[in-house]
Amino acid sequence: MAKRAGGIPRAIAMKMIPGAIKSGFSATGFLEYLKKQGLGYRRTIFLADWRSALGISQVEGLLKYVRKSAYPSERFIIERAWAIDEEFMYVFRVKKALGFPEPKKAEFVSILSDKPLTVGEAETKAWTMIFEQSPKRRIEISSLSLEEINRRKLPVLEEE
Repeated sequence: MAKRAGGIPRAIAMKMIPGAIKSGFSATGFLEYLKKQGLGYRRTIFLADWRSALGISQVEGLLKYVRKSAYPSERFIIERAWAIDEEFMYVFRVKKALGFPEPKKAEFVSILSDKPLTVGEAETKAWTMIFEQSPKRRIEISSLSLEEINRRKLPVLEEE
């Protein structure tokens, strides 16, 4: 196959990404498909393009700078489709105290809410849930860090 100029595979892929998302491709699966077609490009750039097409801004790690008394802005909230009654889901990463082994896989705690919560309110609910469900584990956990906030995506009603 003839070698293409650097930006052309990306331009072609960016036009194809929305269709791939609608077809149910995963990001990794679609990147593999592009590589087979000779349109592959750097994974980190591709994932940024994929998130952009999904409308997800990369906010990883920025939630730690939001005050506990503040409501996170809309740019931190990711809209996702799910079949749960509550509108918001706050996902916390569990950090272990010194002397306790770190798990092989990261541990997370998810808090569901019908209304938006401040970071402090969500964290308080997470600690309460941990203490109620696993009272022996509370000495193992040193802190929680808010990783992401999800909002239930409302279905789009089509006009007839």
